[in-house]
Amino acid sequence: MKRLVLVLVGLAAAGAAVWALPELAVRQVGKTGLSEPVELPAERAGPAQGKKVAFLELGSEGCKPCEAMKPVMQAVRERYGDQVEVMFYDVRKDPAMAREYGVTLIPTQVFLGPDGEEVYRHQGYLPLPMVEAVLHRMGV
Repeated sequence: MKRLVLVLVGLAAAGAAVWALPELAVRQVGKTGLSEPVELPAERAGPAQGKKVAFLELGSEGCKPCEAMKPVMQAVRERYGDQVEVMFYDVRKDPAMAREYGVTLIPTQVFLGPDGEEVYRHQGYLPLPMVEAVLHRMGV
């Protein structure tokens, strides 16, 4: 009985702690997979000249799902290098990038259109077929 009371008190305390946390400002992606545009500084305003879109991978060295994204990024470079600019940012070494793109979980993938506006965002590992589906939806 004593153990049950301790478990219930612990669960109540954990629930209260979670409830008291401030809400994170995370943009929700709609059913279409499109999100609202974001403001970007001029130096990161979108794909390099001649490229259609940008694929940003925001992660960290040593993060297992981030490491698993490396072959996916390489495949995108090889298959779509003339149309897609692929960039990796280590958010532990450059936390400003995490703040700039509102990263709350790594890895996070952000796809930018030709105008530099965010078109799609995903958190966690994203397999190559899904990356290609996003790119095809963007006209690549």
